[in-house]
Amino acid sequence: MNFVEVRDLRVTYLGRGEPSLQVDGLEIREGESVLVLGKSGSGKSTLVNVLNGVIPGLISARVEGEVSVFGRDPRRTPVHEMATLVGTLLQDPEAQVFHHLVRDEIAFGPENFALSRKEIEGRVEESARVTGVSHLLSRETSTLSGGELQRTVLASVLALQPRALILDEPTSSIDPEGTAEILGLLRSLRRTGMSMIIVEHKVERVLPYVDRVILVDGGRIALNVEKGRLMDHVEVLSGAGVEVPEYYHYLRNHGLSRPALSGYRKSKVSRVRGERVILSGKVMVKTRDGKPLVHTSFSLREGEVVALMGRNGAGKTTLLRAIMDLLDSRLRSEVTLSLMGKDISGTRYYERGSYIAYLPQNFDVMFVRRTVEDEIRSSSRNPEIYLRLFSLEQVRKDDPLTLSFGQRRRVAMASILGRGQRVALLDEPTSGQDWYHRENLGKELRELSGRGISILVVTHDSRFVDRFCDRVMVMDAGRIVMEGTPEEVFQRGVVTPPTEYLVEAGVWNPLDG
Repeated sequence: MNFVEVRDLRVTYLGRGEPSLQVDGLEIREGESVLVLGKSGSGKSTLVNVLNGVIPGLISARVEGEVSVFGRDPRRTPVHEMATLVGTLLQDPEAQVFHHLVRDEIAFGPENFALSRKEIEGRVEESARVTGVSHLLSRETSTLSGGELQRTVLASVLALQPRALILDEPTSSIDPEGTAEILGLLRSLRRTGMSMIIVEHKVERVLPYVDRVILVDGGRIALNVEKGRLMDHVEVLSGAGVEVPEYYHYLRNHGLSRPALSGYRKSKVSRVRGERVILSGKVMVKTRDGKPLVHTSFSLREGEVVALMGRNGAGKTTLLRAIMDLLDSRLRSEVTLSLMGKDISGTRYYERGSYIAYLPQNFDVMFVRRTVEDEIRSSSRNPEIYLRLFSLEQVRKDDPLTLSFGQRRRVAMASILGRGQRVALLDEPTSGQDWYHRENLGKELRELSGRGISILVVTHDSRFVDRFCDRVMVMDAGRIVMEGTPEEVFQRGVVTPPTEYLVEAGVWNPLDG
């Protein structure tokens, strides 16, 4: 039996005249692992949400054609029954969390199927072990970092012991160490013969763990090939906005010969170093019982783009929230801030917002308007510019909350960057974004920095950092432990460098998988 069989599929969302997804035919064999690529809004999430029954079970849309998942029609199968066939890790893990404690969250699914206490406890322990969250079982889910939360949700999915998995951007909010753990898990699951559909932008990292690659572009399947033939379609991937590392082109031009790889040299990136300090400060954050979370100092110079990197849970988000006076009331803090020589330590969050733009990880709470256009217009001096720069012109009349995760993030970005502030703090703006839009974001940040705006970006994306950031601050256990150019930080191995560095250094050959 095939895992997936699709014929003449057409998916049309309510209020739209044309289908958002059209698939003439698609088959995925049982036990096969497939990587699905495509730009944000291309139709990837629509495809997987049809297969797991979320569309039309939970999200209203007209679904025409034939759809079969392990012989069942998802449209006629209750969503809770589909969950035992196909487990799904959503792009936004917070949308899947129901409980306060990690242990209860993982147990939630099996409890709903009235399994015995012994069976539930066994599934919780095993799922926590394979996803690396055993040490978090007693933690509150609201206190987890993005990566910790993502692994917790994956554990809750695996606790149902589904026959197949759909993973929608499983590493988007996870640090390199956590990404390696998730990829190791994918390797193990693949060896067990579990069927998997992986929606991911990190082509070179995920490719060794899949059998086939499907490219979705403009709501249609533009490419469906075995992974061994992917290098023959580099131009198609690039044209569709998919991240293609520099060495892919090099290998393609050299006929994929291994000796040619040793001649690869990464292109150099120019760095900008401002002299005038725009924002500086000292931040100390503790829990009520005195446990230190952040204890560090920082500075941003005029017109520079700085990356803040580090493991999940290192304190990066807490640092940004402390700067903006947006900390949880249960935390204690001492914050000293100086903006262009002016002490703003005593100001509240609404005053600091006139100087500092802030994009949180949970950006959906920012939306207060009914259309994308109105959302951006209400907060930007040049709405048309930002609609164009963030590729939102075609959805300008849509409700922001009906858009894909990547599109919603771009709406939030556009709405906070046009207010004239001198500093921008961006928490994981690259998470869940395809390379086309990450590259556009990088170019826009460089343009803003050219106007003297200082930008601090929390990210795990070392390729984005290499291309668009002037400086890197590395955080560990609440302290900034290292600063330098991306080259200096990558060479010291403090954070994982982009694959181009590994290839050039001769320590990794992508052809080995």
